[in-house]
Amino acid sequence: MDYVYMESYLKAISDHNRMLILKYLSKDSLCICEFTELLDMTQPAVSQHMRKLKIAELVTEEKRGRWTIWSLNVRHALYPMLIHLLSLLPEPEITVESLEAEGKRVVCE
Repeated sequence: MDYVYMESYLKAISDHNRMLILKYLSKDSLCICEFTELLDMTQPAVSQHMRKLKIAELVTEEKRGRWTIWSLNVRHALYPMLIHLLSLLPEPEITVESLEAEGKRVVCE
């Protein structure tokens, strides 16, 4: 670990929307289209956040047909610290469960 590595890590998580994305991913793997509903953002905006998280190696992606399912990178050296930091944050107002209850959850299969 060096200063440059820590700086890039902290920059990657230092955005409100990226913190929300990481909080959601700490509960379940999700698709971009689910994030568009959860964050009320466009797909390109969510994709830009995911790109930054991927560059920092905080998330992993799995292709399922034409869909990409995102997860936290449990092999990241700072994964335990990330989980701890996320546990300090309150639960998001909109949850995957609330989307399901409203019939708004997108199932990417």
